Amino acid sequence: MASTFKLVLETGPHNRTHCPVTCYLPIHYKQCKGAILKDTKSKEEIPCQVTPAGKGVRLTWLAHGLKAYDTQTLTARPVPEPRGKDNVAVEDQPTESVASVSVLGKPFTAYNYGRNWVRPFLYPVLGPGGVQVTRNWPVSDHVPDEETDHPHHKSIWVAYGECGSGKVDNWAEEPGHGWQRHAAFLKKQSGPVFGQIVAKNDWCTAKERKQFEEIRAMRFYALPGGTRLFDISVTFRMTEGSVTFYDTKEGGLVSVRVASSMDVPRTGRIENGYGGINEDETWGKSAPWCDYSGIAEGRHVGIAIMDHETNPRYPTGWHVRNYGLMTANCFAWKYYRPEANVKGDMTFAKGSRTTWTYRLYIHPGDAARGKVKDRFMDFIAPPRVTLV
Repeated sequence: MASTFKLVLETGPHNRTHCPVTCYLPIHYKQCKGAILKDTKSKEEIPCQVTPAGKGVRLTWLAHGLKAYDTQTLTARPVPEPRGKDNVAVEDQPTESVASVSVLGKPFTAYNYGRNWVRPFLYPVLGPGGVQVTRNWPVSDHVPDEETDHPHHKSIWVAYGECGSGKVDNWAEEPGHGWQRHAAFLKKQSGPVFGQIVAKNDWCTAKERKQFEEIRAMRFYALPGGTRLFDISVTFRMTEGSVTFYDTKEGGLVSVRVASSMDVPRTGRIENGYGGINEDETWGKSAPWCDYSGIAEGRHVGIAIMDHETNPRYPTGWHVRNYGLMTANCFAWKYYRPEANVKGDMTFAKGSRTTWTYRLYIHPGDAARGKVKDRFMDFIAPPRVTLV
């Protein structure tokens, strides 16, 4: 077994609270399927997780309780097997076509991938206090006084309205719509720091002819107290031929429909990363993140979507509405800026592979109380870790 590694973490100009941090260790996964990570000053053991990465491994943990410009020294001792309990548990129920996710023993969400649905989606989605932060309808109709428009708005999902030859509608569910068909799970993993689901979906025409593949990677972190943080990575692989995503507002590479009680006309508030408030100041505007907050089951909660600077067309435009819809759509230029007379079409060549990565953050209160700006900096500029 390799000797212990010494790591130095520098927080940079932001406080760090349950911030995902990773570093590469030059040791083969066969020798290091787990690690004992300790703060050299407090001697405290920090839960961590090891995953294969090229010829080495990637070590992941949550940096917590660190102030701006702090330096923390840690040691990481490789061990041959995973260590620690699964704080995030992923459990597939193939007979029901549902893969459920729990965090610290409490239900959080589930990936619904059955053929009875037009497209896969996450539902339920439980935030602080266990409240449902996305709309139940049409997946469930047990909650009274919910809005029942747009049946294709299913909690949290990925979709787009004009794809490829014939401009296949893989957004709505009107006659002639396209399909996203679950093809396989590439990974289902539980762990002490995160759990993940990686699924391959075939995007198809109305007659279920495959257009291209999507790899949807979802990583759910072990944040305490009902606050939830997870990453969704969407990768398009053009296996069948070139495909154009045509300019339309009807789509979002990550999409959320909030609980109806959080709609702006009721108790809600939309805010983007540049300070825009509600639909008039956020719809069609480019911004690095967008947040939707309001009252759900008597609690003030919010959900933010964060765009990463490595994504094509960062910062994304937002198709976000006062009636509860929030999507990251970087294609709808003719709708967002009709006076510019430009199109947002994007063509992907056969054999190409293109990825967008987003972070979703479910928090108490509005964007200010939830410290969405700080969480965004965790996403695009996490603490620096040096192997010494």
